[in-house]
Amino acid sequence: MEMKQLEIFVCVTRSLNFSKAAEEMYISQPSVSTHIRTLEKTLGTQLLVRSTKGVSLTKSGLDFLVYAKKILSLRDQALHDLNSADQHINGVIDIVSSTIPAQHLLPEIISSFQTQWPNIIFRVEQFDSRGVEQAMSGFRYDFGMVGTIPGGDHFNCRLIYDDELVLALPNNTHQKSEFIRENFATYILQSPFIMREIGSGTRAEIEILLAKIGIDLHDLHIPAYFSDAHSILLAVSRGMGVSLIPKVAAAMYVEAGLVRTVEMDNPLFRRQIYLLYNKALLLSPAQQAFADHAEQFYRNE
Repeated sequence: MEMKQLEIFVCVTRSLNFSKAAEEMYISQPSVSTHIRTLEKTLGTQLLVRSTKGVSLTKSGLDFLVYAKKILSLRDQALHDLNSADQHINGVIDIVSSTIPAQHLLPEIISSFQTQWPNIIFRVEQFDSRGVEQAMSGFRYDFGMVGTIPGGDHFNCRLIYDDELVLALPNNTHQKSEFIRENFATYILQSPFIMREIGSGTRAEIEILLAKIGIDLHDLHIPAYFSDAHSILLAVSRGMGVSLIPKVAAAMYVEAGLVRTVEMDNPLFRRQIYLLYNKALLLSPAQQAFADHAEQFYRNE
């Protein structure tokens, strides 16, 4: 069993596509297939299933993926300890993120990180919070970033960002913020309320929040459901209604004068963004550095 075989196997599992893995590894697709067959022969078990529908991991393949990533991380750690020139370390970090951190936090965290680690390439994919948890359970991604901590005990979780839900209103709303804060429940029951889609971490937090203050979703007048905060904020700016939005997402629209927001000054409206990684895996030096950097970035800011 060779390191090259492990690298190719892990690369294939990222995209579940032999052609994309060949492009990334700068080798031919037949060479990728040969390396995988040789690895499977060495291990005495099938790791990947190839079909007309694509490529998928077998149970043995999923189990071996954990070992392969650990072995590659240990190799990287050894190389790092023997040569501390961090800037020259190459690698790829795969992140799956929910909408808010993918659009508003990760770009500046990654940009800052690459000033020290310029040769690390990032691939970020965006799902809803449920999708992030499911994707992380398959070990294909190095990190997940979400606004809710998944159940169970499979992940290490680091607090990255403290945020809050604010009430976004059309910019021409004349009602004073103090009045809205004091009469929040009555106000949103009397206003069209734009809602996030099912599966969104923000929606789950909104449902919990409303339940705590005695509001049932069925009592709201909901004219539309949207899959992302930008669409909701644009709808609010056009006068469609009001909505609870993470403050970090609303900032650009407030600065542009498209919407106004009301901060509720209530701990119930606070929310956190977390970085997740699987406890079953070992972090490589680059991954460890990124986790530390992400955890400290907004604290330093």
